[in-house]
Amino acid sequence: MIETGTTTYSGEFEITAWDAEPYSEPGSTGELSRVRAAKVFEGEISGTSTAELLMAGNDVGAGYVASEQFVGTVGDRTGSMTVQHWGVAEGADAASSGHIIPGSGTEGLRGISGKAIYSQDPDGQHRLELRVAFAEDEA
Repeated sequence: MIETGTTTYSGEFEITAWDAEPYSEPGSTGELSRVRAAKVFEGEISGTSTAELLMAGNDVGAGYVASEQFVGTVGDRTGSMTVQHWGVAEGADAASSGHIIPGSGTEGLRGISGKAIYSQDPDGQHRLELRVAFAEDEA
């Protein structure tokens, strides 16, 4: 369900860089890593981003938390913003969600707030859906 006063934008993205640095902690099961990723977006959301992720995975499932800096266009507004998101997967089942950090929007994206939903189609295509609103005094 979309909240009143929000607009939904969608785009596809390609991961263009993935630099993983494995690490371990005593007592951990599975693999832990820090990842720096870069993406290119097309569609109603177009631009580039860099993200820092902390990831954990094993034979059963995986999870991550990330902070991502986006620079580009959402709808007809251009600027930058920061998205905080997370995801968990168990077998073929996966869930991912996040939020735009309040106050992080610049230029045309100043005053943006809302949710970010990352997904991947069965064919491997990555997608981002933003459900956003802009502060009245920032429009």
